Amino acid sequence: MPQELTLRFAGFISSLVLTFAAYFIILNPNYFNFDVNTAIAVIFSLAIIQSLVQLIFFIDVWHEKGIRWNLIVFASTVSIIFIVIFFSIWIMNHLNYHMMLSME
Repeated sequence: MPQELTLRFAGFISSLVLTFAAYFIILNPNYFNFDVNTAIAVIFSLAIIQSLVQLIFFIDVWHEKGIRWNLIVFASTVSIIFIVIFFSIWIMNHLNYHMMLSME
């Protein structure tokens, strides 16, 4: 029990550090001399690391008996999230091209 509590506390602290790092980058993008694309890439990387921290320390995907099924569900969830994000960005980028011109 104490080891599990220590791991959860380490996960909590790392989650806080990652959250505040992303928040600091949002508030002060010029502190690191980031342009917009670099700031977005860093924040996206921090989000991926944050999700891995959540999976490892809190959700216990790797510690159960049915790890194969957990990995299958995890892979399908990541695939669905990727599809939704990718096609949302694709639709938003092409909206301007497909918009009707005003009727003048």
